[in-house]
Amino acid sequence: MTEALEDKLIDLRERVDVLLDKQKAYRRKRLKTKQVKQQSKTKTLQNPEPLNLQQYQIKDREQNLSKQRRTEMKYLGITVIIGIVFGAFVMGGGGDKAVDLLSLIFVLGVAAGHALGVKDGESAITRFGDGCVRGGWLGLLVGLTLIAGGPSASAMDFSALMPAFSIAVLTPLYGYFFKIITMQLD
Repeated sequence: MTEALEDKLIDLRERVDVLLDKQKAYRRKRLKTKQVKQQSKTKTLQNPEPLNLQQYQIKDREQNLSKQRRTEMKYLGITVIIGIVFGAFVMGGGGDKAVDLLSLIFVLGVAAGHALGVKDGESAITRFGDGCVRGGWLGLLVGLTLIAGGPSASAMDFSALMPAFSIAVLTPLYGYFFKIITMQLD
């Protein structure tokens, strides 16, 4: 029985030695990682190159030229749009057919009212352009309502209906025309 106890005691001693060796290895490993972390914290850059920020800076002259160029192109675009629209009316039979003061006042009035409701972060010019389109379609609906309610519609007098219809259709044209102009300005 003593021999069996001695064998168990020897086996237990070997297990304790293995556990102690593992513990020492773990402590060494942990100490080593701490040292590496401390070295990386205290490590300084040797011969750092200064950053060249000049290559990232925008030159004032180039910036002003490109801004001036954009402004010039914006106004050139507006001129081309106006020229094409009025040229189409002149070539199509006269500019007098394209001008109706009441339709123009209606569209611009709705647009101005729409622009007054501008919210924070919105552009008043964009809002005015959107109001022009909405005012144009409202003007068309008002014009068609007035045409349908008039005596010429019940008599089917096309000689009176067609001029009235052409004026009613002018309001969406004005609305989209001013929307394109405001898109160029914004």
